[in-house]
Amino acid sequence: MHSDESIKNYCGNIRERLLACRSVKIAHALKERLCYELSLNCRSEMVNNVLRANVDQMISEIFDQDGKNRYLEVPNEKK
Repeated sequence: MHSDESIKNYCGNIRERLLACRSVKIAHALKERLCYELSLNCRSEMVNNVLRANVDQMISEIFDQDGKNRYLEVPNEKK
């Protein structure tokens, strides 16, 4: 099984799960949980490293420098 297929099989849609996280702190907790669960089911160090790298990349795309989810936060509007 290809590493991406293994990750999807054991972790589901990671991007959707990260998009639901309100803060980068929660996203990192999710990452640790995903990595732990994958390591229980998949002994391949390469697959586990691919998961970590992919999740880190997604976290950097989803969260801003303040740790807020770019897709959940509504910009402050002047009233």
